[in-house]
Amino acid sequence: MKQSRINLSITLVYLLLFSQSVFSNTQPNLGNVIWSAFVCSEYAGIYGNRNEQKRLFEVGFQVGREFINGIKNKTIPDSEAENTPIGILMRLSGPTTDFAIGRIFEGASGSAHDKVTKEDRDGLPITDPLKWADKELKTIYE
Repeated sequence: MKQSRINLSITLVYLLLFSQSVFSNTQPNLGNVIWSAFVCSEYAGIYGNRNEQKRLFEVGFQVGREFINGIKNKTIPDSEAENTPIGILMRLSGPTTDFAIGRIFEGASGSAHDKVTKEDRDGLPITDPLKWADKELKTIYE
């Protein structure tokens, strides 16, 4: 059941990202691309697909550099910055661009991991840590 949720999540994120750019003349919001790429990278890792995990991480990292440097250089329009996920905006500070990207990755991957391990089928939190699915994932990770 967990694997089907992961596959569904990856599919939905792909549809969200690419339908926006394929069916319109506008580019997707870079902040959404960063967060989604890092989330999907975590899902791919949980599922055991190391190549896809690496590819998605690299997408998030490269787009993250473009986005953060654009914010610093003021080449990202305010409208795009305003539509950026709060999880990214909260993590933009730090001594370097790569540091900020690491903070964003940590937030996105942690969120994705928790959705798989600490939520039930209906997306509600599992409050008892003894019932979290971390132990089940160890067999996938190995």
